[in-house]
Amino acid sequence: MDKVLMIFIGGYILLSLILIPFQYRYVEQMEKKMRKANEKKGIGQSEMMENMKFEDQVLHANVQASMIFILANILATIIYKVKNQEKVAR
Repeated sequence: MDKVLMIFIGGYILLSLILIPFQYRYVEQMEKKMRKANEKKGIGQSEMMENMKFEDQVLHANVQASMIFILANILATIIYKVKNQEKVAR
């Protein structure tokens, strides 16, 4: 049983590492959309989400809340925040 659990955990970590570049691009694009919406209309994230099409809302919810993507999403968000802090500091 321990071997099966270790294989499962190892597979999940490997999958998360493979998904990080995709999640990173998604986080980056969502930040750009949010900045653009905030500059143009002066709206926040919740209002931006309400104004999204239903299909986009469903895709966003699946990408952000799926248990499969949760580790990759957290790591991609951390990487994005660290890279952004470096740009601001320069």
